Amino acid sequence: MDYECASHKIEIQRDEELSNPIEVLLKIVQFQESQHFDQGLPKTSSIDSTITHLIIGHNELLKENYSSIKSYEAFSRALNISNTIGNKELTKFCIISILQLLRKEIFIGSRQFEIYLNQFRDLIDSRDDEIILAYFDVVFSSKENEDLTVDEGYAKKMEKLDMYFEHLPRTHPYFPYYAYEKGAQFKLGDAYGEATTWFKNALDYCDKPHLNNLKSTLYWQLSHNYLLGGNLQNAEFYLRLSEEWSTGLRGQFYDHRLKAWILDAKKEFDSAYYYLNSSVELEYKMGAKNNTLETALLSVENETEKLKLDKLQLDNRRKTNQNYLIMALALLAIGTTTAVFLQKNATRKRQLAEQTALLEQQKVATLLKEQELVSIDAMIAGQEKERQKVANELHDDLGSLMATVKLHFDNVKVDEKDPAMKKAQDLLEKAYQKIRGMAHAKNSGVMANQGLLPAVQKMAKTINETNALQVTVEDFGLSDRMENSLELTLFRILQELVANIIKHAKATRANIQFTQHEDSLNIIVEDNGKGFDMSAVRRNDHGMGLGTIEKRIEHLEGSFTVDSVPGKGTSILIDIPV
Repeated sequence: MDYECASHKIEIQRDEELSNPIEVLLKIVQFQESQHFDQGLPKTSSIDSTITHLIIGHNELLKENYSSIKSYEAFSRALNISNTIGNKELTKFCIISILQLLRKEIFIGSRQFEIYLNQFRDLIDSRDDEIILAYFDVVFSSKENEDLTVDEGYAKKMEKLDMYFEHLPRTHPYFPYYAYEKGAQFKLGDAYGEATTWFKNALDYCDKPHLNNLKSTLYWQLSHNYLLGGNLQNAEFYLRLSEEWSTGLRGQFYDHRLKAWILDAKKEFDSAYYYLNSSVELEYKMGAKNNTLETALLSVENETEKLKLDKLQLDNRRKTNQNYLIMALALLAIGTTTAVFLQKNATRKRQLAEQTALLEQQKVATLLKEQELVSIDAMIAGQEKERQKVANELHDDLGSLMATVKLHFDNVKVDEKDPAMKKAQDLLEKAYQKIRGMAHAKNSGVMANQGLLPAVQKMAKTINETNALQVTVEDFGLSDRMENSLELTLFRILQELVANIIKHAKATRANIQFTQHEDSLNIIVEDNGKGFDMSAVRRNDHGMGLGTIEKRIEHLEGSFTVDSVPGKGTSILIDIPV
C-alpha cells in the first residue's frame, strides 16, 4: 500500500508494454476512482493479461452496486495466470486483492479464505509479507469467532501482530488497519474506552483515498461504541459520518441497523422499526449475494483441490522419471568410473613395468660400472705389485750384483792413466746409479715413513732438475697422514697427470695444490700449456687416460673436474672425502 513508492518505481523502470496498464491499476487502488481501460486490446504477454483482469476486478468494486462475484472471478483469473507463469510478486498481489474482497464480503463463521491465506503463507519472502500475513490472520480469526469473544487463538494472533507494530512507525501503510484491529480487540473485551481511543488513532491516519472504506467502518464503530456507552449525541454524530462515507449494500445494511438501535434508545419506535425492517431486507439481499460468492469460492476450492491432485500425480510421475534418470546416471557413472579405474590401473601397471625395466637397466649399468672399477683396482694392484717386484729385483738382485762387480773392479790393479779403464770405471758407476734410481722410482715413491706430500715434493724436485718443466707444490692444512692405499692411489693419479703435462701440454710451469678441510681433501693441478677440448678428448680417449683417472676418483667417492680451453692452459680439480 506504499503507492507513492510504487508510482516512483513505474517512472524509473518504465516499460512501454506494461507501464500503461500498471499505471491504470495503480490509480484505481490508490485513488479509489474507476479508470477507463480498453479491455479489447490484444494482450502482448501473460503479465499484461493478468494486470487487465486485476483492473477489471478493482474497477468493479468501485461501482455503487458492485458485484462481488464479478470482482472475485476477475481476481481468480488473474491469480491462475500469474501462478502459471510463476510471477511470485504478481501472484502475491492477486491473493491480497482476493483477501481484501473476502474481508469485506464474507460473514462471520465462513472459512473460504483459508485456501488463499495458505497460498500467501507459502510465498512469504520478506518482513512486509510477514506483517500482511499476520494482519489477515487476525482479520479472519475474528470472523471465525461466531461468539464474538476473545478466544485463545485470536489473542495469540493479535500478540504476533502487536510484536511487529511495536517497532514500526505509525506512518506504516498498514498502521490504520492495525489500529482498527486493536480497537476491535478491546471492544470484544468490553473495554469501550480503549476501543474508542484506538479507533480514533486509526482515523488520524486515514487521510488517503484508498482508506475511505476503513474510515467509514471506523465511524460506524465509534458510533456503536458511544451508543453502548449511552452517549446518544456522539453516536448520532459518528453515524452521520459513517453514512456519508459508506458505499454499497453492506454499508447501507450496517448503517440502517445501527440507526434502528439508536432510534430505539431514543424511544422513537416507529422510526426504529422502519430502519430495522430496511436493514432486514438489505440483509436478505446481502445473504443472496454472499451465497453466490460462497458458491463461487467452493467451486474454485474444488477446482483447486482437483488441480492439487493432478499436480500430485504429475509430481509422482516426475519423481518416478527422476528416479529412473538418477538410476541411469548412477549406472553410467559407475560404468564410467569402472572404465576410468581399469584404464588407470592398466596405465599404472604399464608405468610400473617401465619403471621396473628402467631399474633393471640401472642395476645392470651399476653392476657393469662396479665391475669396471673392480677391474681398474685389480689392474692398479697388479701394476703396483709388478712395480714392487721389479724394484725389489733391481735393488736386491741386480743392484747387489752391480755392487759386487764394482767392488771387484775397484780392487783390480790397473793403470789409472789408461783411458779405456777409466771410461769403463765411469760407465760402471753410472750403470750402478741408474739401477739404484730405477729401483727407487719403481718403489712407488710413497714410503711408509714419508707420506703423500713428501712423495709429490720429491717427484717435483726430480722433474725440476731436468729444466724441462718447473713444478711447484703448495699445501694448506695437509698435515695428517691418510690411509696408505689412499695415498698410493692419489700419488699414482698425480704421477699420471704430470706425465700428461710433460707429454702433451708443452707447458713450462705446473702447480700442484693441496687443501685439506675437516672431512675432505681438495687437489688442484694447473699448467700454462696449450690446453685442449675436453669433449673431443672424451670421444677419442680409448686408453687408460683421463677416463681411467675419473673412474678411479669416482671409486673413491670423489669428484673430478677438468677446466681446459685451447690456448689457455688446463686446471684439474679433485675433491676426495677423507
